Amino acid sequence: MRQNTTLSLLLGLTLAFTAGCDKDDRETPEPLPEPAVTYSRTIVYQDNGQHRDTTFQAPQLKGFVTQTAESLAVGVEPTTNTEGIGFELDRTKLSATLTGTYTLKTLRDRTLDADVSYYYDLPESLGGGTVIYPSSMQHVTGSFAISSYDAKRQLLSGTYTATLTGASDPHVAYSTFPKRRCDITVTGTFTNVPVRPVQ
Repeated sequence: MRQNTTLSLLLGLTLAFTAGCDKDDRETPEPLPEPAVTYSRTIVYQDNGQHRDTTFQAPQLKGFVTQTAESLAVGVEPTTNTEGIGFELDRTKLSATLTGTYTLKTLRDRTLDADVSYYYDLPESLGGGTVIYPSSMQHVTGSFAISSYDAKRQLLSGTYTATLTGASDPHVAYSTFPKRRCDITVTGTFTNVPVRPVQ
């Protein structure tokens, strides 16, 4: 009788322990935080100081982060895709934590950290098409900073500011000549944006 009681006790403890383990294994993972981005653009014309400023509201924006073995790319743009900015860094030169403040490549110095590309879509009334301002053909100042990288959940956060000095006016048709010169500044943040691996 004592042996049966001992066996029953052991069996009960085993079942309780197993049930406890199963419960732990089935716990719902913590939901990912919602990604958030901000984006403001200022155009200042060099001939008269006229401003054209736009700050997009959060629901109108989207951000992305993609990663390959060679590069890390971050972009922010309005959901209408009417304009946007992207940064690309050499992944092999970044630390495992990815965090840090990175310099922007420019026409004068291609040895710096991040390639920058700003684009602006012309409306059909101006002939349509997209005006692209890559840092390889543009004088650029500013910085790109990664403030945190959650490696477990693959989430990236940081800030950016880029000024394209002496750029051609993006608000006129391609055929307009000469184009007014302006300084285009784009600033913003990206928070908890998922990092997507690409081939």
